[in-house]
Amino acid sequence: MDCNIVKGKFLDYMDGNLDSEEVKAIEEHLKTCSECSNEYAEIKSTIDYIIDNSSKIDTGKELNLKQNILKKKSTGRFSRIGLIAAILSLMLAVTVFATDIFDFIKWWKRSSERQISAWENLIENGVGEKLNISVTDKDIRVTAEGIIADDLNTIILLKIEDLKGNTRFTPYGGDNSNPCSISVSGDIRKRFEDIPPLVNYSPLYAEDENTVKLMVYTEPLDKDEGMVEIHLNKLMSLINENEESIVEVSGNWDMTIPAKKIPSKVYFVDEEIDLNGNELVIEKVTIAPTTTRIHYKFNVYNAESGRYIENVTFLIKAGGKTYARSELSRGGSMAYRSYGFVNREFDIQSLYLEDPSDIEIIVNTCTYTMGGLEKYNIDWDNLPQVIKYQNSRITIEGIKYSEDSTEIMVKEDRSWNRKYIKTYLYLRIDETTYIKDGEEDVPIKRDYYFSGTPLEYEIRDSKGKVKDLESKLWSDEYHYFVFRQNITLSKEQFERMDMNKDHFDEYLIPGELYIEGQEYIEYPYIKRNIKLQR
Repeated sequence: MDCNIVKGKFLDYMDGNLDSEEVKAIEEHLKTCSECSNEYAEIKSTIDYIIDNSSKIDTGKELNLKQNILKKKSTGRFSRIGLIAAILSLMLAVTVFATDIFDFIKWWKRSSERQISAWENLIENGVGEKLNISVTDKDIRVTAEGIIADDLNTIILLKIEDLKGNTRFTPYGGDNSNPCSISVSGDIRKRFEDIPPLVNYSPLYAEDENTVKLMVYTEPLDKDEGMVEIHLNKLMSLINENEESIVEVSGNWDMTIPAKKIPSKVYFVDEEIDLNGNELVIEKVTIAPTTTRIHYKFNVYNAESGRYIENVTFLIKAGGKTYARSELSRGGSMAYRSYGFVNREFDIQSLYLEDPSDIEIIVNTCTYTMGGLEKYNIDWDNLPQVIKYQNSRITIEGIKYSEDSTEIMVKEDRSWNRKYIKTYLYLRIDETTYIKDGEEDVPIKRDYYFSGTPLEYEIRDSKGKVKDLESKLWSDEYHYFVFRQNITLSKEQFERMDMNKDHFDEYLIPGELYIEGQEYIEYPYIKRNIKLQR
């Protein structure tokens, strides 16, 4: 099964909405694809954490989050994951960056200004099309203010206005019975025949309390000139300074937008770089109006050092200016974990208007994993229990057990000179179920993974200094150093995953803790001067 298809079914898999064949296919894929397995574990643990802790956040005002938003069903991976990302950004902003809702709004405003500025810079220079196409229903007006289409992205700027009140609205995120309320069709490229075009969006701040700007990202046009159809049938309220509850409105805000694809400039590079024993090759650079995309590959695993590279980020210098991660792109592709070379893409702020003849590409950060899989018997009767893994000490501090749930709390090293970012912890439950094949009962083995959720952490920069991001915007130099995690098991989770009810009590008493490596960060800052020759 393809990775994109698997990732698009994660939420249905969690909610038990798939048939047995789809479940089996996904579970077999997760056993062999670490990329998908890690992403699934992170999404699942995050959703569980948000559901369990959303009521515990004290912002001084009611936080506009709703648990059933997270239990959603949608039409494609990016709308699903995009919604999670949107909710996570709200949670993260409030819990990490801010102490109350007013601080969050200030952070949201600053972040939005960067995206709007990048958009306006292109539009004002004649790149893309200004629009004024509006649809009004239920006293809410949705206006398409512009579109930029190129070989990498199609991006539409929408404005959503509450004409009779002061509520900020965004598309409805979806639940088990209703898909995400925004989708696109028309002359948009489909990656897969049976899957609608992928779509994502980010809500942008507007000064008026009744207005939200919405940056909508989707696939490129499948022709040089065509029509983009936006389908929007339900809206929900976003955070307002005086809002205390969720407002949902159904209506019809469909519209059709003309678009022309702007050609990109492609430069072949073939530059080799040594990342402490892992070979990295920059293959080409695509300069499009919406983004500058670096196409690269690297040798994932170095047997001599035991390093398994997870991710690489870049900067570009041109004309005395440094360009970082793009504001007008959702980021390029990620390949599933494997050995040998993998191909990836990284999106940087657009150089389209500058049109440089040469650039300097900088390998900015490299995250990698060290350490193999180890399992440790949990000594319930002798806590705290110290575990030595790699060169670190990991402590099982305590276990909270009840008839319905178990929570295992794990503490890690807090020292300022600690090298690793986080430890990959999980509990594993193996289960054998039987399905009928005629008159024969056929056994099916299932493995369930319950990952650690960060509880205490610091945000550190490239020099190891602790950062307070309340007044700053995020960058690739910042990373979360996790000091305490918990792993939760509950009968509610077991039911949601359609596990065998006869063994729920047994599952709540795990016997082993699994550790599968630790993530590290380094800042190579390797520079390469590149002549851009087509």
